[in-house]
Amino acid sequence: MKKLLYVTNIPTPYRQKRFNLMQEIFPKYDIEFEVLYMDKIEPNRKWIIPEDTYQYNYKFFKGLHPVIGRFYAHFNPGLLLRLLKNDYDIAIIGGMASPTHWLAPCFIRGNKLQVMSIESNLNSVERKTGFGARIKNMLLKKANAYQITGTPQKKYIEYFFPEASKKRYITLPNIIDEEVFRDHVTLLKKNRSTLRKEFNVQDNIQMWVLPAQLIELKGIIPFLDIFKAADNVQLYILGDGPLRSTIESYVNKHNLPVTLVGHVSQESIVKYYAAADLFALPSLKDASPLTPIEAIAAGLPVLVSSRIGNLEDVIEENVNGWSYDPVKQTNKGKELVKRISRFNSTELHNFGMRSRNRYQERFDSVTCIKKYASQLQQFIDG
Repeated sequence: MKKLLYVTNIPTPYRQKRFNLMQEIFPKYDIEFEVLYMDKIEPNRKWIIPEDTYQYNYKFFKGLHPVIGRFYAHFNPGLLLRLLKNDYDIAIIGGMASPTHWLAPCFIRGNKLQVMSIESNLNSVERKTGFGARIKNMLLKKANAYQITGTPQKKYIEYFFPEASKKRYITLPNIIDEEVFRDHVTLLKKNRSTLRKEFNVQDNIQMWVLPAQLIELKGIIPFLDIFKAADNVQLYILGDGPLRSTIESYVNKHNLPVTLVGHVSQESIVKYYAAADLFALPSLKDASPLTPIEAIAAGLPVLVSSRIGNLEDVIEENVNGWSYDPVKQTNKGKELVKRISRFNSTELHNFGMRSRNRYQERFDSVTCIKKYASQLQQFIDG
């Protein structure tokens, strides 16, 4: 049995799903694993992770966790020392987002295999030259292989370290809890008309949902500008953040049919998905967001920014959704908003069913983890 260490910052609901499935499937591929966490929570997260959902081996490490602007740094000496132990075969470093991430590759010694997990894409990164680029090059150079969610991540890696093309890539799409976002939403849709009445949406009005933190990078104000072209649509923005008052002022000034719901729990968001006609995400930058995956699992058509890192995975243009560049294609965005707002309920339903099929083809969690385990097994044995 080969031992794998997975280094990441904090537990999240979607990581619980991923790690619990790994615990179930990995032994069949002669792999055992342990997750090394840098902290239990970060300031901008409101998740509550019940203790009984940890069905895998894990450990939280003490450390320093300064907040520098929007940057949440972690420095965990104990975790780094843990990597010096000679009791594992392979370590996966979950990104390059903090000092512990940066230092971890230096503590993986001898013949231990090192995999760098990357979810960023070239649209989601600000600095492509200078000191930051040199750090990325150094860290990517140390890795024996790279874990990616799709093609944009491969392009990102080879931009900063061209020689990476000669190394191995291991693919793991982002995994959500499909029992919640697929199966539970399907049940809720049986009472869709009741839910829509609860949200004060009339039958002849389309209901769009936009779940996002209210921060500049999510592109909400630019989206509201093109949303003015919509006919008979009520937009629900699900989330909170520092731009809330700015967005409220914009909505009131332009008298837009927009409701700012604030932070919603997972239990509530599935109700919005079940009641909605369309999902929107107009991010100016977004590494590999989970919400579009949730949306297609829920059977919703999607209107998304072309700058999200998993665009090619979540939509087929004009089949289950649409995309536009929120920076360079505002006119296209307005045309899309106007055209979609004139679809009837049957047309939108058909787009949504094709979203559900796309989810099943690309994101089925058991299938994804089995393929991932097989790739890891081949890499370790090779």
